Amino acid sequence: MYLNGAFPSVPGTQDPYQAAFENLTFDSPLNFSMVPNQNKIVVGQRDGKVYWFNNDQATTTKNLLVDLSAVVGVVWDGGFLGLSAHPNFGTAGNNYFFAYYSTEDSNSQDFPDYFTGMSCNSAGNWGNFLVLERFEVNPANLTHIPGSSEILLKRRMYGGTHRGGGMEFGDDGFLYLTTGDNSIYKNSQDIINNFDGGVLRLDVDKDPSRSHQPIRTMPDDHGFQDEISGNEYWIPNDNPFLSPGGSNFEEYYTLGHRNPHRMAKDKLTGTFYIGEVGGNKHEEINVLSKGKNYGWPVFEGNGAGETGCTNMYNNMANEGPLVEFPRSEANTIIGGYVYRGNDIPELYGKYICADYGIGEEIWSVDTQSGNYELLGNFSPSNIISFGQDDNGEIYILKLGNNVTLYKLVSPELGYSGIPQNLSETGAFTNLQSLSVTDGLIPFELIDPFWSDGALKKRWMAIPNDGSHNTASEKVIFSENGVWEFPVGSVLVKHFDLPINDANPSITRKIETRFSVKDQNGEFYFLTYNWNNAQTDATLQEVSLDEPIAITTVGGGTRYQNWHFPSNSECVSCHNNNSKGTLGPRTRYLNKDYTYSKTNITANQLVTLSYLGILDQNINDSQTPNFLTHKSIDDPSASIDDKARSYLDLNCAYCHRPGTGNRAEFDLRLINTLEETGLLTAGTLTPIGIEGETILVPGDASKSILYHRTNSLDPNIMMPPLAKGVVDDVGVALIEEWINQLVDPNNQPPVAVISASPLSGEAPLEVTFTGSNSTDDTGVVSYFWDFGDGAYSMATNPVHIYKTTGEFVVELSV
Repeated sequence: MYLNGAFPSVPGTQDPYQAAFENLTFDSPLNFSMVPNQNKIVVGQRDGKVYWFNNDQATTTKNLLVDLSAVVGVVWDGGFLGLSAHPNFGTAGNNYFFAYYSTEDSNSQDFPDYFTGMSCNSAGNWGNFLVLERFEVNPANLTHIPGSSEILLKRRMYGGTHRGGGMEFGDDGFLYLTTGDNSIYKNSQDIINNFDGGVLRLDVDKDPSRSHQPIRTMPDDHGFQDEISGNEYWIPNDNPFLSPGGSNFEEYYTLGHRNPHRMAKDKLTGTFYIGEVGGNKHEEINVLSKGKNYGWPVFEGNGAGETGCTNMYNNMANEGPLVEFPRSEANTIIGGYVYRGNDIPELYGKYICADYGIGEEIWSVDTQSGNYELLGNFSPSNIISFGQDDNGEIYILKLGNNVTLYKLVSPELGYSGIPQNLSETGAFTNLQSLSVTDGLIPFELIDPFWSDGALKKRWMAIPNDGSHNTASEKVIFSENGVWEFPVGSVLVKHFDLPINDANPSITRKIETRFSVKDQNGEFYFLTYNWNNAQTDATLQEVSLDEPIAITTVGGGTRYQNWHFPSNSECVSCHNNNSKGTLGPRTRYLNKDYTYSKTNITANQLVTLSYLGILDQNINDSQTPNFLTHKSIDDPSASIDDKARSYLDLNCAYCHRPGTGNRAEFDLRLINTLEETGLLTAGTLTPIGIEGETILVPGDASKSILYHRTNSLDPNIMMPPLAKGVVDDVGVALIEEWINQLVDPNNQPPVAVISASPLSGEAPLEVTFTGSNSTDDTGVVSYFWDFGDGAYSMATNPVHIYKTTGEFVVELSV
């Protein structure tokens, strides 16, 4: 078990969060932001009290900036929802904070304080409002200046839920604010009668060079007398829904949102990401894009929404989400930030979000592919918001009184109890020759995964007491599916990198990895980084990019980057869907192997079965019938088989059902080309090529599949992790394969002839039929050669043979 006890049965774990500013507590903090040009943090509580404090983990003092609790109503999921300082805060005329909140009801009570229901057309009103307010703050001491408040937007609140409240200034200097559907679904497709279900874009500077005064306002043009819009802001001239005649509200930047509770800007790119609480089907993360319609309630994500409620505004197209979380993984999504800090390099550029209320999962999302990864569960529970400091580090905010703030940290393993050096694992009896200890069984794939040109060796250790005679000592075999390893199994993979371009046989030991299945049935992953002396390797606890010197053909030196993955990066592919392993598959191992200890050559599957390691009996008569990978170097294999095998090996571990991947295809070799979905898959993330789609039979230049394989651009390349060198041989194979493909759904027609009569005395009238030609609806012309010098272009011609003889008739379509 666990390689003779070398590794722990359960590794220590480090939660992906830790308490921050531990001397301070807050009551349901919902807003966390930095004061521009000051190293100070502002936290807004749900009850309307706003505090600031120095950005120092040891600070003991929080200071009141403003208290709006007398007007803020904590109405079910409402309260003090949004807070943002003017980006030029600290300069004359710009010392403003902007707040978005729900008010108390007409009786000055936090009512409704329960869920009141939602519908397509209507919801109750109890005298509450949703308010966008501006107030002035003294930049010297960060205190509210009494009497400085202005109400920019005030609208009646309906129902008990769906307020929005994500608010931040864009890089363009405009204020962006998310609004929910206000419990009335159809409002999200109505920009004429309300401000619901959208992202509003406002110029609070009222700059006449790029904005204009609002044309349609409340209450003058629409709404009740107690509603307000168009005060102390103007409309950017490039907003997408301009209406010079005032027929709709021009504040809208996007529409079709349900409950965009949180929205945040990527500090590096300026792109906004929205965490949008879903309906019955899923939760979603949306990328803000000018003038788009995100579909609600006609659509929920990419699927149907509330059928029959309303139609898409102006018949607009639906803008699908970056990612949809199924109900099994998220109940109420809490949007966060794109990580741009330095403390967790493996998360750099990933969008962080979480689930509220059930699993309390914290997720990282790839902003290009939409693939997501579980970082861990938030045991303090009830995440309601996130924050980000000027360094790009992310903070977690939770519901409750007297609660602390939390900071996102690396979700890595706790490494106590794990051997610090490879020599201490006992896996190898000789590190120089890589001779392994008894119990480690070598295995080899027909072709290895592409790993930047590295050479690999693999072994597996399956727990046993001398023989594999119980279920807990056997691998659950699957002919075409995933193998399932027993608890205590250890898989080892070693990497050698060629370091001389003129002589690839000269290699350097780079990395040795271990995959360990713990007592909970989950794999954890360890990697050891070899020293320059090549005498030992040390445990690599965090991800690392290390330049490796390579001697060029001319005797110079170039450097190749080698990426050592973190445990969390390994889990992104070695996930539950793959049951923790990728290489041990029947179709990859169905080959002969010469075992050095016995000098016996035998089929690997038969050998593992003979040793009792597999839970099924396999003999040599069965293996020829197994679906088997075709090597890229196999001269007897067809190009189709080699290309499909390559994609199955290098891509299908993610591009298959159940992985959470957004791509609409399944690249496993068990499928026919038509069954993979490659020929019909939609393009979710274009890469800027004219006429592009995932696969264009006959044209690799327009096939995204080819370009992703041939790219090192992090925004384009596949696989998206640990790729620093293009597999030129593999790319050439994929290019050749695509260029020779013929779309089976667009085959040329096949001529089919029938004639009556087939014989008789001259002159003989014969009726020919060509309309049975396959794909007749696609036939554009017919050309008949009757064999006697006569021709016709009719579909079903009649021809008279005037002389005797035998005639060969040809039809071209």
